[in-house]
Amino acid sequence: MSAARELLDRVVRSVREGATSVARESERLARVARVRLEIGTLQARLEDRYTDIGRLVHARYRAGSLQDPELAALCEPAEALEAEIRRLEQELADLRSAEPGRVGPEHRPGE
Repeated sequence: MSAARELLDRVVRSVREGATSVARESERLARVARVRLEIGTLQARLEDRYTDIGRLVHARYRAGSLQDPELAALCEPAEALEAEIRRLEQELADLRSAEPGRVGPEHRPGE
């Protein structure tokens, strides 16, 4: 076999090995991406379940049937946040319904 033929065979072998290596690495990276996506999907579903649990606990707190003081203590700040949201929603409704140039009842001219 000539030296040129041996060189060509080595180059072909090297290219094949490189292509095989690239294909294996591509498959591995694709699998990593699929697994990461599946983990993210499952984490989102888990967060949804936690939210459902929290809503149920809060509903029981509001109904007065929550017996666990630790859980009740976690619900109290939520009550305060809801009250603040209601207050701000009312303020927003007042601002939207006010006449132009008037902010609220405390700024009515002549009153």
